[in-house]
Amino acid sequence: MPDESQQNVVIHLSGQDDNLGDSVLRAGLFRALQGRNRAFHVYVRDHRGMDQSSDYMAGLNLGPNALLHETRSSWLAEGSRTRKAVHVFNAGEINPQQRLYPASSRTRELEAVRSQGGAIIVAGVGLKNPDQVSNLRFSPEFQTADIMSWRDYGSRDAAGFGEVNPDWAFLLGAGTDSWNPTGNRPYLTVTLRFDRPYPDRDWLLGVRNIAEQLGASLVTVAQVARDAPRAVRLANDLNAKYLGASSFNHSALQEHIRDVFSQSLAVISDRAHGLIIGATEGAFPIGSGSDPQKIKRLMETVGLGDLVGSYTEINKFGKALPAYLNILAPAVDSARDKLNRLAVRMQALMGSIEPPAHIKH
Repeated sequence: MPDESQQNVVIHLSGQDDNLGDSVLRAGLFRALQGRNRAFHVYVRDHRGMDQSSDYMAGLNLGPNALLHETRSSWLAEGSRTRKAVHVFNAGEINPQQRLYPASSRTRELEAVRSQGGAIIVAGVGLKNPDQVSNLRFSPEFQTADIMSWRDYGSRDAAGFGEVNPDWAFLLGAGTDSWNPTGNRPYLTVTLRFDRPYPDRDWLLGVRNIAEQLGASLVTVAQVARDAPRAVRLANDLNAKYLGASSFNHSALQEHIRDVFSQSLAVISDRAHGLIIGATEGAFPIGSGSDPQKIKRLMETVGLGDLVGSYTEINKFGKALPAYLNILAPAVDSARDKLNRLAVRMQALMGSIEPPAHIKH
């Protein structure tokens, strides 16, 4: 018989299946929610009804207190079986396609949580394009969630409500006091998206110049499976070495990527979580892309946005980098402090919602 005194936490954790960053940020959120006598009801299917692979699931680090649900109806019904449950909105990027967000069906789900005396946590969401939401209306249940936190200021300012805290991925990784010293970091690592224009010759030359300036060896990696062909091409064009992972299982891939970044002076990427994971392992994040608005917003949230820009700015960033190297550890520590304070508030909220007393049968 289920324990009626147990607090049910309903949480959605789906993401891009081959994208390490998507599982990492959700693993950070999931870790922040842990507590005694809680049962986590987890749904991982996306809006198309597609399930996540075992590779993706390995990166979430779910424990024995997590129950996966095959259908959305069973997820909501079982998670709300006892009154005063906690409903946690999926973290990560949102890209509203209709006039109302969340959609009417999702809004009704949130309304049901409120009607049963439960709590709603929205923590770590960000708009894909903040400049395209002028005609968008956010539901009252979303706006007035018990905790409503965006992961960048651009999203919050466009929406007009909520607070801002760093992306949950900053919560994970090595402690700054255990980072490899500079002398044990032989690499300058490059990782780029597969779905953006390939950089030109001037960019490639600029990256080689930064490596020479740092006295570092150029390597490339792919934290997203679909990025692997581009990483191989970059390695060839940069006279670099492609350091491929033995597996794209997210647990093994994360271990590999963190190991490479822990040996890197800097990482050059247009992947937000390439920069974030690199930063949390002590590799200075240089954001460089054909459309860098998203990565700049996320890095500005933690005070690391000055070295993020377009491909054409790569030479400027290389010259400025030495002056910024000493700010990385304080920035990461500050980001983690903010996330830990947010986690404490989440814990206090969940603790204040007393599950009903055990019902004797």
